[in-house]
Amino acid sequence: MSVTGEFLAAARAGSPVWMCTVRAAYGALPPTESWVLQARVLPTAGEAAAYDLRLPLARGLADDEPEFATEYVLGSLFNILSTIGGRRIDFVADGDVEFAQELTAAFDTKFGIALARKDRHGYARCINVIERMLDAQTGSPGERFAWTLTAGPVAAARPAAPVIEGSGIAEACAAALRELDQRCILGIDVGGTNVRAVLSRNGITTAYKEFDWFPAAYTRMHQLTTALIAIVRLLRLAAIRQSVRGQEGLLGERLDGALTTASMPLEAILDLVEEGEGATAGVDFAFDAIGMCFPDVVVDDQIVGGEVYKTRGIRGNPEVDYEAEFAHLTALKDDLAAYVTHDGAVGIVNDGPMAAFTAAVELSLHAPEDIADGVFAHTLGTELGTGWVTKAGKIPDLPLEVYNCVIDLGSHPERGFHRDDVRSVLNFNSRIPGTLQKYTSQQGAFRLAAKYFPTERPELFAQLRADGLFACGADDWTIPPQQRKPLLEKLMHLAAGGHDAVAERIFEDQGEFLAAAWHETDWILHPATTRRVVFGKSDCFPQLVAGAARLAPELELVVANSDLAYSPLMCQLRDDPRYRVSTFAQAIGAIHYANLCLERRSGT
Repeated sequence: MSVTGEFLAAARAGSPVWMCTVRAAYGALPPTESWVLQARVLPTAGEAAAYDLRLPLARGLADDEPEFATEYVLGSLFNILSTIGGRRIDFVADGDVEFAQELTAAFDTKFGIALARKDRHGYARCINVIERMLDAQTGSPGERFAWTLTAGPVAAARPAAPVIEGSGIAEACAAALRELDQRCILGIDVGGTNVRAVLSRNGITTAYKEFDWFPAAYTRMHQLTTALIAIVRLLRLAAIRQSVRGQEGLLGERLDGALTTASMPLEAILDLVEEGEGATAGVDFAFDAIGMCFPDVVVDDQIVGGEVYKTRGIRGNPEVDYEAEFAHLTALKDDLAAYVTHDGAVGIVNDGPMAAFTAAVELSLHAPEDIADGVFAHTLGTELGTGWVTKAGKIPDLPLEVYNCVIDLGSHPERGFHRDDVRSVLNFNSRIPGTLQKYTSQQGAFRLAAKYFPTERPELFAQLRADGLFACGADDWTIPPQQRKPLLEKLMHLAAGGHDAVAERIFEDQGEFLAAAWHETDWILHPATTRRVVFGKSDCFPQLVAGAARLAPELELVVANSDLAYSPLMCQLRDDPRYRVSTFAQAIGAIHYANLCLERRSGT
């Protein structure tokens, strides 16, 4: 049996078939049995990159094996474009030109190169993100992605490398901490099930707010932006009460309740905010800066991706023009600017880069040598966030939508379920099987619980169903939105306490999935650092480490918990018994990032 045949047999039997494993096996094929398709990518930002895909000769593939090889190529190209973007790809075929023509024709069709944005699905969603990035970067909408194919020898492969000038990461971290004791800054961490905000006044964290939401259910963009602005308005009232003479009793215990009740409905928050703003109409108060991390592609403080799960309901609403709706989210920076001083700053980045920046600032105060080569981080939440701060202290303008990357070409039985079924490995947005969204994220933990518990822990699974944490119909199994957080907490409690070996296995598997992600990012970006800082699921970190060692023993994982608290603001969070570092660390990082934006604006 050929190597491709072995992979197919494993996939059909239900085993995962890692992209990195296929790449290594194909890469080891002798030249007499293989050829190279090189993809030379001109990214949306940074230098050109070149990737070699060694493949078996078409004449050596039988039955369904060409389809598997094609899926491997399309998945590899999707991972590259989802990670670094690209204005164009120039393909070079060094051998088997006829197969190369078939593969690039499949690329053209599957990636919807000639289609309008509204008609693109599956792999083609990454082209939508790329073109929106180009719109934002060039200021002249309309540039289209392109590709070419030529035959001939290939040049040396080289991973993507953003332009790095000098080594300024230490200076950037120092600037992020400067003069915080003289400023009032709001930091906001936007997630898929929670929004978390922290207020810093004169270097002291004076208010925290957690807000439960499920934006994927929204059908209009104003629902999403109104909720975020409501949190800003609420924290502005908290700042007024703390800093303006005569406002010490503003809204009394009702404001306290709004700040401490995560489940408080948006309508109730808006009513309270409007009352408070009416009572303080004569007060002139604005934040010095607002920092926000948002789970989508961000370029120059503008949210430009538009293909994430959080906007799924709006994207699927047939009664709206999605591009027009999405423009309101892109303009969120301007909405936030209304709440900062005229010389203030608004800084918005993706949640992944914010995690990397947060870790960099903290490590700069404890182990500066650990950030000399930059910081690479992941957030394990509703999605997998990925961020990179280079050794120059810069956040590259790359999509870094690693949560979209294909890591598994196997697990074929689980492809048979609908994408919304908790057992499915199909991506919620693209329907592509085997992407990290259904592996390392919150949904990945739920999928593994649905896979293991019915047969290995039937009594526990029956109890979870009785408690309403799983809704299991005849044709589909789902997790009610309001039960996602309780279910994750239950699974983590079982695993962290050592009470349940099957629950531990769930997070060990997720560690292995993280290692698969590491292999993809190392192949595509090859960052100088091999370390990955992990935010989220800190209670199950030992299991993540054990699982990661199966596939990437050289990978070093660093947990972002109370041990990563070194800045004054993070230490205050660590020492507050009401909150956890792992919960609000990103919001603290957003404060530091906003302060860096303020420092850079002032030129200091």
